[in-house]
Amino acid sequence: MPSQTTTEPQTRRYRATVRTRLALTYSALLTGAGLVMLTIVYLVMRFVPTYALVPSDSFPAEPSDPGIATPLPESSEGTTAASTTPASEILITSTEQMLNLLLIVSIAVLIVLAAVGIAVGWAVAGRMLKPLQYINGAARKAAHGDLAQRIRLEGPRDEISELAMNFDDMLAQLERSFAASKRFASNASHELLTPLATTRAMLDVAVAQRDDATERALFARLRAMNERSIETAEALLGLAQIEASTVAGERIDLARVVAEVAEFCTDEAAEAGVTVTLDLQPAHFDGEPVLARQLVSNLVENGIRHNAAFDGFLTIITRTAADGSALIEVKNSGEILEADAVTALAEPFTRAAGRRSTTSAKGHGLGLSIVSAIVTRFHGILKLAARPGGGLRVVVTFPSAG
Repeated sequence: MPSQTTTEPQTRRYRATVRTRLALTYSALLTGAGLVMLTIVYLVMRFVPTYALVPSDSFPAEPSDPGIATPLPESSEGTTAASTTPASEILITSTEQMLNLLLIVSIAVLIVLAAVGIAVGWAVAGRMLKPLQYINGAARKAAHGDLAQRIRLEGPRDEISELAMNFDDMLAQLERSFAASKRFASNASHELLTPLATTRAMLDVAVAQRDDATERALFARLRAMNERSIETAEALLGLAQIEASTVAGERIDLARVVAEVAEFCTDEAAEAGVTVTLDLQPAHFDGEPVLARQLVSNLVENGIRHNAAFDGFLTIITRTAADGSALIEVKNSGEILEADAVTALAEPFTRAAGRRSTTSAKGHGLGLSIVSAIVTRFHGILKLAARPGGGLRVVVTFPSAG
């Protein structure tokens, strides 16, 4: 899988989800259409008809029994009292009152339309966008290395179904491509290891049989070149095995692994003149112990071998982050690195000075590539950054242990 080397995330402006924006759009269209319609009705009712409203007190109240005439009560002055309107009814005595009532009812209807539009728009948008959730889930799994899964979206042929089909085709092609590259690396490494091991044995015999110092030095250099080729073939084979690994994970403490690896590399660090400083706090995650040790070994060996010529330092920190994730940070001194060169360090056969060109250089150029493959296998994040004073800063973060 590609390296997961990342840079610091940039702050992004908040933006509503597509579903929210679609729901608001539907509501706005519905409310806008209702507003236009009610405005037209209001204008027509106000300016087109001619109203001749008669006050309600001009008519006597209807009798409760149609067959009996009910006389109007007289007031204390002897005049007939005006009929009253029941409290449950709305009394309109003028054109202005009628239009005001129409305006109030229209506003209430618009509010109801807006609420209904949001609810209906939210439901419709969710149904329309539901297939995208499957595509998003498949993309997330593919980003973590699972290229075998497919969307297989069912339903009518439309833009979203075509997108799902194209995405499935892309996953199939990527799976074939990565499988072919893994098979090639594994097969090539297997085929190279046997003749290289035979050549090493022959060179050992040749060195032992030579008395001339010049010849012995020549064969020693040939053996060193052969040994470096063996290391490269073994690293390629290990890289292919890491990417194809399916071993179940177990609880691992990074601090304990770092302590063991640092003790093992003490002699190499002393020979290189590198001072190793450890700041270890418990940092647990779920992974494979063998791969975890290989990851830490590559980080430590890379920090020792690619360091300052004299009086270099290597600092290793492990801790548990606030979100529960396990973190290991490795900082070392060395030459000042360019940002572009740092980004490419996790690519195979690449170092800070560029692509490997000579066999005399330290290492085989696969150390950080193996680290990146292991980080991908454990669904972690690898960050590489150049130190201002020279050297490299590597931070690996693994998800919190379940």
